[in-house]
Amino acid sequence: MLILFSIPGVAVIIFTLLLERNYSIKQSELQATNIANRFSLQQKNMLDDIERLARYIAQQESKHDELLTTCPNYFELFKSLYNNVANIGMIDLQGNVSCVTSGQVTNINIADRDYFKNALNSDMLSVGYFQLDRSLQTTTVNFALSLKNTTGVTKGVIVIVIALDWWNAAINEINLPDGSLVAIVDSNTKILAHYPKNTALIGNSIAQNYVESMQADSHFITDEQGVTRIFSRSTLYNDPHNNNLDIYIGLPVTDVLAQINHNFIISLTVFITFLLLLTFIAYKLLKVSIFTPINHLTKATDSLANGVMPSEQNDTPNSPELKVLYQRFKIMAETRLATEANLKNKHDELTSLLSALPDSYLKINNKGEVSNIGGSFNIPGVTQSVNNLTLASFVTERNAQLILNNLPTSTSNNSNNLEFTLQSQTDIKNFEARINPMQTNHEFVVVLRDITQRKQNEEALHLAALVYGNSSEGMAITDENGIIFDVNPAFSKTTLFSKEEVINKTISVLSSDKHDKTFYQALWAELTSTGRWQGEIINRRKNGELYVEWLTIDTVYDDNNMPVRRIAIFTDLTEKKQADALIWKQAHFDHLTDLPNRLELKKRLNECFTRVENNAEQLVIMLLDIDHFKDVNDTLGHHYGDALLKFVSQRILESAKNAEFVARIGGDEFVIVFSKIKEQHIKQIAENILLSLSSAIYIENEELFISASIGIASAPNDGENTEQLLKAADQAMYKAKVNGRNGFEFFSHDMREKAQMRMLLLKELRTAIELEQFELFYQPIVCLKDLHVHKAEGLIRWRHPEKGLISPADFIPLAEETRQINILGQFVFSQALQTLNDIKAHITNDFQLSVNVSPIQLSTPDSGIDEWGAMLNAANLPASSIVAEITEGLMVNPEALTQSRLKALVQSGMQLALDDFGTGYSSLAYLQEMDTDYLKIDKRFVDNINKGSQELVLCETIIVMAHQLGLKVIAEGIETKQQMQLLLEAGCDYGQGYLFSKPLPKEQFMSLLTTSQIIALK
Repeated sequence: MLILFSIPGVAVIIFTLLLERNYSIKQSELQATNIANRFSLQQKNMLDDIERLARYIAQQESKHDELLTTCPNYFELFKSLYNNVANIGMIDLQGNVSCVTSGQVTNINIADRDYFKNALNSDMLSVGYFQLDRSLQTTTVNFALSLKNTTGVTKGVIVIVIALDWWNAAINEINLPDGSLVAIVDSNTKILAHYPKNTALIGNSIAQNYVESMQADSHFITDEQGVTRIFSRSTLYNDPHNNNLDIYIGLPVTDVLAQINHNFIISLTVFITFLLLLTFIAYKLLKVSIFTPINHLTKATDSLANGVMPSEQNDTPNSPELKVLYQRFKIMAETRLATEANLKNKHDELTSLLSALPDSYLKINNKGEVSNIGGSFNIPGVTQSVNNLTLASFVTERNAQLILNNLPTSTSNNSNNLEFTLQSQTDIKNFEARINPMQTNHEFVVVLRDITQRKQNEEALHLAALVYGNSSEGMAITDENGIIFDVNPAFSKTTLFSKEEVINKTISVLSSDKHDKTFYQALWAELTSTGRWQGEIINRRKNGELYVEWLTIDTVYDDNNMPVRRIAIFTDLTEKKQADALIWKQAHFDHLTDLPNRLELKKRLNECFTRVENNAEQLVIMLLDIDHFKDVNDTLGHHYGDALLKFVSQRILESAKNAEFVARIGGDEFVIVFSKIKEQHIKQIAENILLSLSSAIYIENEELFISASIGIASAPNDGENTEQLLKAADQAMYKAKVNGRNGFEFFSHDMREKAQMRMLLLKELRTAIELEQFELFYQPIVCLKDLHVHKAEGLIRWRHPEKGLISPADFIPLAEETRQINILGQFVFSQALQTLNDIKAHITNDFQLSVNVSPIQLSTPDSGIDEWGAMLNAANLPASSIVAEITEGLMVNPEALTQSRLKALVQSGMQLALDDFGTGYSSLAYLQEMDTDYLKIDKRFVDNINKGSQELVLCETIIVMAHQLGLKVIAEGIETKQQMQLLLEAGCDYGQGYLFSKPLPKEQFMSLLTTSQIIALK
């Protein structure tokens, strides 16, 4: 007790001693901090002088527009006044030294120094790091400030240099206590100056533990020699780029701390000694008066707790007061022990009885509060050691409320039954609750029984009955020897035997005699050894029809592992087999001609390749394509087209009876495959097939005449696999089409090379569009009367990085086929507009450029040609400055989109030129209807023009006709003066050709126009 009362006093005394010790330490720390602050202030003042000096120089130099190449005289004056300044210099914007007061000037560049870069980007003084000065060749730290000219534009940087030798000497002249440490460091924690002087440390990183410990303003650090110092860190200078100079000052406090700790330990020792002595005296007094009597009483109560009455001779307490208390406890204990023994016997009997039953018991009141539990407790998630004894703790809140709602009335002696479910983490349990009222008012006994297994059994029986009765699979239950006990409806539906017809008969009633005796012996052997057999079997229905079924037989064993039942389950596979066969045929054969399709063709060809032995007996395929088959579909309809394909397939089969097989691989494409055929027979067979197709074909009331093109390829010469061989035949067939159709061609390797070149060109074409390898050349169109250049034709050229210039004849057809022509057309038009604006700046506004328009551009919805009018407006050019050159075929093209776009071009103000006139349709009606402006005579007429020649007559006729229709005429391909003179005499308006100029790049064309618009003939 005394100790308890003395604890607050002890705490106060110890706390007072600690406060006194901390106060002494704080005083020592304050004294050391004051010394450090005075020292830091000296260094800061020195750096402030550096900044004031730099700003003064910057102010003076701002009076000059250009950076001086020699240092002003006052630089030397400042250097002599500031003994801490080792050098002053000016640096130009490229980092080259313009002048310095000391050291080397030439061939020095500091553009890589961070302080120089920071000074150029800021109006504040920038500080550098530890470095070897390139001018002084000594270690320094440099300061830089940007220099402005009279207009405020940066013209250079002023640099002030502090030599680290001077700084080290300067701080070592300051009087500090023995054992003091001072370090001035840069942003990289490199030491710039150190006290006491130690040149080996200059440029090294300051000790890491100092840096980590100096996150606060000051801290105590003990070094390896056991010297304790109080360290203080402060920032001497911080520039806008977070480059700073820090000073670390450590003053020794070892002796002061030792004295403080000595005084504290002496005071604490004296106090603890006094406290221990006082505690010992108090313990002796308490033991005699309190502890011994309480010990006697404790022994007596322990004996009573163990059911043993304490002996008065041995355990009677010495204290009179405690003795009276002990006697009263003894009387009470005797009564209680007897009662508890009787109750325990009753309780043990009842517990044994309840535990033997499979039920759980709860005693509750009408509020659901549980006062007792018992029995075999197997409720999920609940044990008999439940702390919160409420009904909801056992059966969930919802089920608890259900039970409370079904409590019997107090006047009724009947019990209520109900069922509910409980869900655990793994499964769901079903329970039955039986509620019985007790004689005690508002109390009930709830008997809980787990009926999960019973419910599962009932559900399983119900489910099994549903499956057995409604399964689509036939089922039969037999004894171990195959005598049928029962069958389900699906059995009768499949076998056509009723249930009554097969009961007590063997399963062999379904035997089809399609399996021999060995099959059934193996079946029974496996069934006897493993208890299971499954497989495909052919049985017979009641009407004698055979069917295929998938049969599974399982065996049921008794407790002695003897077979008692066999369960046969089968599925009728007849329809599936038929469906599989149909699906396979549909997947591998053409539904129209009943010939193998492409998939089956490849499969069979792969098999044929494995049989190819030598070149004398080749594998030959003919790829046949009906010529103009699309016309039949378009004119007569697909009904006639399908009928025609059937006739063609029949004639091919009749003409190629020695073929291994014939396949239809596409709309109107057939493949005839021959194996082990001599090469000299191939040509004759192809001629026979073409001849058979040339005779008339009658479909309903229509008489049709057709032809076909055939490509022939053989393996292994033309292809080492199916794909290569088919591709080779396709290329040969394409060549037959090009050669006029109704013929055949053998594959040659140059076809493959051309196809590969075409694919390569297509790939490079797409790349060229992305890399902008196209450019527009310009060929002047001159007036034949005065050789004046009024117009020019824009001609696209492809400048390939490896092949040089590629002719449009090589890539334009491919671009049209792949619709890349739309992108090229937009490129040509936009380049033409740009060139027209450049021409407009030098000559008159009436100059015209012609651009070629592809039929694809007019027929493709998203070609971009509809935007030409807006592009002309955006370029501020008249529509008449563009001449759209089209071919004769476009004018008679029936497509509505093409015709509407041609009319839209004319209506917009753009002019039309009919290119290659005389080589196509030459429809005069369309010329007049489309409001054409120019006719271009094709080069083929101009090449052979001579006096009295037929070509000259044709040209004269075209010119006269055009003039009668109000059109101007341009002759293409003029290469000689004679050609020009004859055309001029015939009345031709303009000429174009190599006589005047070849197509020129834009630069040369612009040079031609700006030099002279008159062509000088050679």
